[in-house]
Amino acid sequence: MNFNKELIKPQNLTRIQSQAFQIYLVNIQDKSYFGFIPKPEYQNSQYLNEFIAGDMQQQNEIKYLRKYNKNASQGFFAFEAYKDYLLLSELKQLQEQVILKIFQDLLIALYYIHYKNLLGRCFNVNNILFVENQHAVMMEYGFYPDLEYQVPEMIYNQTYNEKVDIFLLGRVIYYLMVGNELPRFEMSNLSQVSSDINLSIAQTNYSEGLKKLVIQMLSIDVNKRIDYLLLLSKFKNNQFYSFQEQFYKQNTLKNITSKVIEKREKYTHSKCEESQPFDIGQTKIIRKIFEEQQIISSQPLVQEKNNLVDDTEPPNSNISSLYPPEFENPVDSTSLNQNQIISKVSQTQTYVKTQYNTEDNQLKGSLLENELLLSVLPFLNSDRPKDYLIWNQIYFYLYRFSLMSKLIDELQSHFQKTSNSLISIAIYGMKKAQLILKKEYQFALESFLNLYYIPEQEWQKFTQCSEEYKKMIGKMKLDIDVSQKFLLQKDYLQLKKILDQSKNEGVVKELYKLIEKYLEDNTELNNFEDIKRSYRYILTNTLSLFESQDDKNNPYVRLLILMCILINRICDVQHIPQHFNTICQFMKVDSISSIVQIEQFLKKATYKEFNQQFEELKQTYFSN
Repeated sequence: MNFNKELIKPQNLTRIQSQAFQIYLVNIQDKSYFGFIPKPEYQNSQYLNEFIAGDMQQQNEIKYLRKYNKNASQGFFAFEAYKDYLLLSELKQLQEQVILKIFQDLLIALYYIHYKNLLGRCFNVNNILFVENQHAVMMEYGFYPDLEYQVPEMIYNQTYNEKVDIFLLGRVIYYLMVGNELPRFEMSNLSQVSSDINLSIAQTNYSEGLKKLVIQMLSIDVNKRIDYLLLLSKFKNNQFYSFQEQFYKQNTLKNITSKVIEKREKYTHSKCEESQPFDIGQTKIIRKIFEEQQIISSQPLVQEKNNLVDDTEPPNSNISSLYPPEFENPVDSTSLNQNQIISKVSQTQTYVKTQYNTEDNQLKGSLLENELLLSVLPFLNSDRPKDYLIWNQIYFYLYRFSLMSKLIDELQSHFQKTSNSLISIAIYGMKKAQLILKKEYQFALESFLNLYYIPEQEWQKFTQCSEEYKKMIGKMKLDIDVSQKFLLQKDYLQLKKILDQSKNEGVVKELYKLIEKYLEDNTELNNFEDIKRSYRYILTNTLSLFESQDDKNNPYVRLLILMCILINRICDVQHIPQHFNTICQFMKVDSISSIVQIEQFLKKATYKEFNQQFEELKQTYFSN
């Protein structure tokens, strides 16, 4: 492509970003255009040239897509320019009505793109304009550029379909709601990133309908991602809705685009409760809202885990004296029978309801009961359950398994770097203990045992009526079957290989004498009390590997290890006030009333705060 270099001035390079083009503001015969000039690596690219005409020269009749002007061409692609515009990346903290208007505009734009057998595919907040404070304009789409963002389905099977545009649109709306760019997925962090995304959305102040919808759009499972018809049903108050509905009902988009995707990519190396339809104001109202609001712009926010660095000396954490406790209970180890528990709970019921009231309202009106908790507690279903106060106690009980999974993931990551035999033993020891605890809990679930601080009459009514509870039983049983098969086959064979090489060496030799029966005997896997000491000895010895403060992740891992040593106590709702003062200070709350608060701490605290929480637990459970 030969273009008139006289028209291209460096100072006229626009802020609009494109994967394949440099975009300049050019003046031709006293009229301004956006000039799209291919980047050097995209010029004369044979396998992409066949896509460029179809992508760039489309004539569009709607204001939500760029306007091509073939008469203005001077060897580059020229599109209508705007005097007054902002990039969506320069906007945040918008009122919901403005976000919904942008949302609706982009759905219309995507409909026109799809109608012309293209996908949006490359659009993001850096190439979508908000013009004259009234409407959005998409400046980048089609099959010509390479993908700027790999959607989750590409990570685990290297393919995508027409639902890629639903995810990428969700990515845009996420930015407008949260103020941050969507994290990038990798094979090792799919679940963790999805959990972070859901948590970030749930923490915003927008309506629950909008939060639900965006989480559905950003599902990492393409089959569970909301479809176009259901998505459009939330935006019926626009003149194009009937055309959109008819087009997507015909289901031709998938057949058309799948062939293009296959052709394009063969060269490349690279269920929720439904919300109500949205009621969006007219354009002039949107403009008034936008102009009256004090918009914060051009201030990118990047929030990373442990991003607050504190160079002060960490607390003295000499763990040589840390041995597994003989008893489950802390200093006050009074044992209560069932009647005493019921009496105790009844006396404090008013207090509990008061403390949980704020959290209860949040749970009822937010996503923390389904999508967010589903990502943390994999035994739940997507339906929103009732009986929130009861479920909140169940969530704490289930959270034990999530903490153990977090530690297993961290240990596996460490083992890949060091190949330390003690780490390998700890991974197996954790997986086996987790399976045993799950089996114990499965028996309690099937027997409808009241393991919580719930009056017996309420508990019996709950277990008789809750379909969600019954579904969870079946889901957990399936998980146990799969976990046991992996443990006895793959995991045990890997452990035997490690033990054959190292069980007579150094610290492993002494430890192995104490844990041999636990590691080698797989005949009974259903009693945690029998293996508790061996399990804790393994973790206590593993702690010494993470004492160094040079690695900023070590305090986080040490805290997880100590929490897992105390796994049957750490999420006991009756004792949580005794050992989470650090988290309360971090969250600026008087008491911990939700596992979400613990999750937020584990995701966002500094290494100094992890050390502080470690010391708090150590002093509570292991001091003389």
